[in-house]
Formats: sequence, C-alpha cells, structure tokens
Amino acid sequence: MIKKLLFLSFIEGSVVMAAELCGAKLLAPVFGSSLYVWASVMGLTLTALALGYFFGGMISEKTEQHSKKLFHTLIFASLFVVLMPVLSRYVIPWISYLPFLIAVVLSTFILLFLPVFFLGATSPLFIYIQTKENSMSGRVSGTVYAVSTLGGIIATFLCGFYLIPAIGLTYCLMLFGALLFLTSCIIFRSYKIVHMILFTGFIYLNMQFTLLKNNNLFFGNSILGQLEVVDVINEKKEPIRILKINSIIQTEMSLNTSRSVSEYVKLLDTLVPYSASPKSALVLGLGGGLTANLFSSKNYITDGVEFDKGIIDAANNYFYLSKNVKAICSDARYFLNNCIKKYDLLLVDIFKAEEQPSHVITAESLEKLKQNLNPSAVIIINWHGYMKGEKGMGSSILFNTIANAGYHVKICSASHNENYRNLLFVCSLDTMILNNLPFQIDSEFKKTTLLNTDDKPLFEKYNALANKAWRSNYLNYYQSVSK
Repeated sequence: MIKKLLFLSFIEGSVVMAAELCGAKLLAPVFGSSLYVWASVMGLTLTALALGYFFGGMISEKTEQHSKKLFHTLIFASLFVVLMPVLSRYVIPWISYLPFLIAVVLSTFILLFLPVFFLGATSPLFIYIQTKENSMSGRVSGTVYAVSTLGGIIATFLCGFYLIPAIGLTYCLMLFGALLFLTSCIIFRSYKIVHMILFTGFIYLNMQFTLLKNNNLFFGNSILGQLEVVDVINEKKEPIRILKINSIIQTEMSLNTSRSVSEYVKLLDTLVPYSASPKSALVLGLGGGLTANLFSSKNYITDGVEFDKGIIDAANNYFYLSKNVKAICSDARYFLNNCIKKYDLLLVDIFKAEEQPSHVITAESLEKLKQNLNPSAVIIINWHGYMKGEKGMGSSILFNTIANAGYHVKICSASHNENYRNLLFVCSLDTMILNNLPFQIDSEFKKTTLLNTDDKPLFEKYNALANKAWRSNYLNYYQSVSK
C-alpha cells in the first residue's frame, strides 16, 4: 500500500503544477499575463497550499478512517481541477467587468483556490497513513514531499513543452483531473455514484464548449498563449482578418488590400521610404507578418524573428506572409546574441498582448547591436502610448537606455491620446538620418536616470501601471462594443 500511496503522491504533485500553469493561461485571455496576474496566481497558490496543509494536518488527528479522508480529498481535488475550464469560460468573463486588480485576484481565487487547497490537504494525510512510529515521521515526510515535488517537476516540463501547445488547456486539465480521479478510485477500490455523476457532468460541460464550432479560422494554444484568427467586419464595413494572442489583437489585415489597418503600421509606412537599391531589414516580433511584408515591398531583404512557431504558421496560412521574408523561430534576444549579419533597418515589435519583454532591449543588447548595424541603419521600437507621470516611467527608462547607449532618438506617433496610441522610438547612430521625421512629438517623460540592464530588468516593474491601464482600456472598449 505504501508504494501505491507514493504513486498517488507523485500524481498529486503533478496535478498541482498542471493546475497552476493552466490556471495562469486560462486567465491570460481576459487579463493578460502581466506581473499582476502572475503575482496573483503565485500568491493565491501558496495561500491555498498553506491552508490546505493546515487543514490536512488538522483532520488527520481528529478521527480514524484516514484512508477514507484521503480518498475523498483527492476526489474533491480532481473534480475542482476538471471544473477549472468551465469556470474560466462561464464565470471569469463576468468578473472582468470589475476594477482590474479586484477582478484579477477574485478570478484567480475562484479558479485556483479550491483545487490547490484540496491538493495541499492530501500531503499531511499521506504522511500520517504511512507513519508507523515517531522515529519514521521525518523519513516519511521527506519521501512524500520529494515524490510529490518530482511529479510537479515532470508535469511542469511536460505541460510547458508539449501538452499545452499540443492539446490545449482544457484537455490538459481534463487529462490530469481524470488521472487523479481514476487512480484514486482504483487504489482505494472505491466508486461512489455521486462522484461518478459529478465527474461525468464536469467532463460533459467541458466538451460542450471544446467541440463547439465557431467563426474562427483558427483557434488553439501555443507557447505564448491562446491564438485566434478570425474574420470580422469593422465599423467602416470592411472585411478584416485579425490575429489575437490571449484575446488581444496583434495583427489586423484588410482582406481587400492584404495590408495592415493598424495606425502605427500606417505611420511606419511613412517612416520607411522605398529603397532604390536592395537593403536588409530585421523584424523582431513577426506577428502576422504584415510589417515584414511592408519592408519587403520597399525593397528590403527581410528576416522575421518570432518566438512562437504557431504564430509563424498563422502568418503563412492566414496573412499571406511573403515568400521573400525569411521566418526564423527564435527568442529575439537569443537571435541577436548569435547574429553575425548586418542590417539597415531593425523593427522591434515584441509585444505579447500588452507586455514588452524586459530582456530584449537592455543597455547591453543595444551596445552589442551596433556590430549588426550598417553605418546609416535605423532602429524603430514599437511601444505603448504612455509618456506622462508614473505610467510613462517605462517609456522614460526606454528613452534613457537608448540614449545612454549612444543612439540618437526621436519619438513619433499618429495621435496625442495616450490611451489609444502607439509610440515609435526611431533611433540611429547617425543623427542626420533622423532629421525631418514626420509626426514627431515632444518628450513628456518624468525625468529618470534609470536604465534597463541585464542585471536590473526594470520594464516589467515600471511598465506595470501602463500595461494595467492599457489592458483595462482594451477590455472596457470591447466589452462596451459587445453589449
């Protein structure tokens, strides 16, 4: 029986990590995957585990029938794990109407607290059942936690590298929930009708929306999150094709022209003239590939780097990525670190929903980048629209980091409304290149001497308020449109 209980402990540990990873991903389509979301997920996961450990220790000493208690605790945990996709589908969207931080914390609590609480409560019961005498308690405790942790390690790699991209979040949670449910029933040789009815009912609810046909051209999960490609009619009655990551629009293409309808891409078009002789361009953050197509049409031999192969597939299959564009599946910073090619134009467009990864644009990467630039090269960095006050601190740090690395910087935007615009930071080592740029705006930053460096990556912290405001504005706009 001890070996069977250790195997169950292994399964329990794997389910904990599967629930945490999938829970964060289930929240991402509504709230993104910013610092606020991950802080909420990690904080409430630890809270649920701590209370679960306390609860499990408390009930382990009250009466006999500890095996029965452990069985029921495992069954409850498995049922709540299977219920997670249902809650994310039918409950979480309604909570998103609340103020952002309240909605994030409350949604995380509803999604993760009960499954993790019951999973945590099993550990003291595992230990109690296997402990025959006090002298063995330390060894048994260490073995149970080691085996449980090993299960969590394997599940983390399995979910992150294979299961979530391959089968999606819903099937992943159904798989781990079913594994825990069925293993518990087999090991304890107990089959309660009410448990079977609840488990079958939750599976049925999940299947109702996983098998539903919708108007999406593509819907699936990949490394960066939930990917969607859908055709819509915009307010101008034009057919538009949209690529979404975690329900945030990344690419908007007119089906009439096969060109982007995004304002910042139109601005980008005015900043990059046609080249009489072939030049080289690099796009970090390929997305749907429309900016890479734009550069290719202007006589630039273009490389596009994208971390997520699923997005590259979407660019090829749905957004007519030019055959002249070389798509490279790699992390942007890793590519730069190993790049030996020189470029005349570099676009950094690395948004993941509302976030800008801190590790790509640092004082060190900008210094090293000089060896990959021709003398008159131009770097254009796509950024959120905030410049004023605390929300603009991330933009201020970006400007300071670029200037400190020896680049000349101009900022362009097609709008003065911070909430609904993008900023384009146009940079070059040659100050003459930046003269007479259109749509320049004056810097309105809060003064700072801070730099984003490899040792102190500051963007995640100092962009947090801007990202929160951007996500809130986005949700409010589309919620009002959908009413």
